[in-house]
Amino acid sequence: MHEISDWLTSVVDLAPAWAVYLVVFGVVYSETAILVCGLILPSEATLIAAGVAAAIGQPNIYVLIAVACTAALCGDMTGFYLGHRTGPRIQQSWAGRKFGDDNWEHAEERVRHNSYLTVPVGRWIGYVRTLVPIAAGLSDVPARRYAIATVIGGSTWATCVLLLAYLLGATAGVQLMGVLVIGLVVGGVLVVLVRWLRHRVKMRREAAVLTASDETV
Repeated sequence: MHEISDWLTSVVDLAPAWAVYLVVFGVVYSETAILVCGLILPSEATLIAAGVAAAIGQPNIYVLIAVACTAALCGDMTGFYLGHRTGPRIQQSWAGRKFGDDNWEHAEERVRHNSYLTVPVGRWIGYVRTLVPIAAGLSDVPARRYAIATVIGGSTWATCVLLLAYLLGATAGVQLMGVLVIGLVVGGVLVVLVRWLRHRVKMRREAAVLTASDETV
């Protein structure tokens, strides 16, 4: 663990602040602007790592908060625009089908009837914050109403996560960064394993259905 901590300390010291800002903006923006990125990009883990880096390295926490809030707003509005223009095509894409029809319908219904609650609360749930912008565009939610809701949701989410990580980083320092890196690696492996197992189960069910239909015929 000490070797990992020493290595992370050197990495954080060498990483320029602009690179951290760029990574934060890219991840937070892409997660809601590009549907497929919502399946793979860990925006909250990125914010936590950035907050810790601000506590022990060069990035400024206030600049980070401004960057993350701006990225959240821009990403959400991009997703909203794409949902309004090409929503059905996005739903039928490979990434869209991964979320399931029930989740799409539920997101559309909730954001249509209560944007000011669904959008801020949805920001704290991974796949929901990816679906909501496109669902809002599909549901013809007024752009002004959605923009206000997403400013509230995105800014409170980004600010809370970054400040919490910053305070923890100032207390625990690089040890927290080491735990985070290990957690990300383990979590990534588990996600890949779970998806592989689900794919195997799905293939077996489809094979069983085909076999049963053949026997019936």
